[in-house]
Amino acid sequence: MKSKLAIKTILSKLVPSPKVVYCSQTIYEALLGCIRMYEATDSAVWKKRANHVLNILIKIQRPDGGFDIGYEFNFGRIHKKGDSTSPELVGLLAYSEYARVFDARNTIKPYADKASEWIRQFSIKFEDDVWAIPYSPYTINKVMVYNGTSFACGALGHYLGVFGVEDENLLEIYSGMVNYLEKSLYASPEFAGRFWYYPVQSRTDMSKEQLNKIDYYHQMQQVEMHSYAQCMISHDAQMKIIEECSDHIVNLSNKFSVIPYTNNSNFFGGHIHVWGFCSVASGLIEAAKLLPDKRNVYVKQATDVIDWIVNNSWNGDFFSPILTKSGEIVGLNEYMVRSDAWVFNALAAYFKDVSRDEKFETILEKCYLKMESCDFSGKESHAGSFRKKLFSKLVGFLRKVIR
Repeated sequence: MKSKLAIKTILSKLVPSPKVVYCSQTIYEALLGCIRMYEATDSAVWKKRANHVLNILIKIQRPDGGFDIGYEFNFGRIHKKGDSTSPELVGLLAYSEYARVFDARNTIKPYADKASEWIRQFSIKFEDDVWAIPYSPYTINKVMVYNGTSFACGALGHYLGVFGVEDENLLEIYSGMVNYLEKSLYASPEFAGRFWYYPVQSRTDMSKEQLNKIDYYHQMQQVEMHSYAQCMISHDAQMKIIEECSDHIVNLSNKFSVIPYTNNSNFFGGHIHVWGFCSVASGLIEAAKLLPDKRNVYVKQATDVIDWIVNNSWNGDFFSPILTKSGEIVGLNEYMVRSDAWVFNALAAYFKDVSRDEKFETILEKCYLKMESCDFSGKESHAGSFRKKLFSKLVGFLRKVIR
C-alpha cells in the first residue's frame, strides 16, 4: 500500500491539478459563510462581501436554471463541464438564505424561480408521494445516488418557505423527495440511528464493495440541507431523517476518534478530507436547532470536529485539504479554494451559533480574504483533464506491475 501511495504522490507532482474558474461549490459555500458572518456580526463589511459573491453566483447560474460544478469528473459516469447537476442546487439554498437575511425576495426571486423550474423539469415520480431526482440528468436520467435528491429537496423546501410559493406540484415534489429519502435509510446493528448508502441499492453496475459504500460526510451535508428546509416547511418524515442520521454519525464517535469519510478505508485511502469533514459540524449545528434535547450532544461533536480541523489543518494561511487521522498532511498540501470555502462556511456556522471566540473570527477573516484574492478560483484536485486521465492509466499500470 505504501509503495502505491508513493507512486501516486511522485506522479501527481508531474500532473498538476487544473485550475477551475468559479466552481459553484466555492461560490455558494463562500456566500453562505458570508451570510452567516453577517448574522453573527451585523457588519456592513460582511454584507458587502455577500453581495460580491452573490453577483458571481448569479453570473455562473446555467441558462437552464441549474448550477454546474465547473469541471469534468467521474461519478460512475462522466459528468461534462457545463451540465447542471442536482447536488449543486445548494446554489438555490444560498439564493433563498440571501433573500431571507437581507429581505431581498423581490430581487432574488427570478433567479431562484429558474432553479426551482430545473428541479421540476428533472424530478421523477416513482409512486404516489414518492419523488427523486437524478444526480446528473444530462449524463444519465436515472437516480444513481441518494444525495442528489437531498440537495434538491433541502433547497426546494427552503425556497418554497422563504418566498411563500404556493405551487401544488413543487410542494408535492418536495414532500415526495422527503418520503423517498426516509424510505431509503438503513439501520446498522453496530451504531444507533440510520444511514444512507452512497449508491442507490438497486444498482447492478458496480462491485459489492462499491455498493456497500457509506459516505458519512455527504450524509451530514444532506442533514444540513434537510434542516434548512425543515425550518421553513416541516415534514414528519424529514424530522426523522435529521434526528436518526445525526444520531448515527454521533454514535460513530464511540468507535472512531475522528469521524471517517466512509465505512471502508479503501476509499480515499482512509484519509480525512476537510472539505467534507467540516460538514459533520455544520450539519449537527443545524440539526441541534430542531432538536433542543440533543443540542448538547450534537454541539459537543461539532466542537470536536472544529477543534480538530483548526488544530491540525489550519496553517495560518489556508486549511490543508487532506490529512491522515492522526493529523499528518497528505500529498502536496496545495491551496484548494473549493476546500477552504467549505471549511469557511462550517466555521462561520460554528462562530454564529456556538462560539464567538476571536481566534475563529481571525481565521474566518484570513480565509475569506485569501479566497477573494484569487477571485474564488484556483486548482482543483477533483477536476478531470486529459493529462490526469493519462496519469490515472499510468498509476493503474504501475499498480499491476507491483502486484
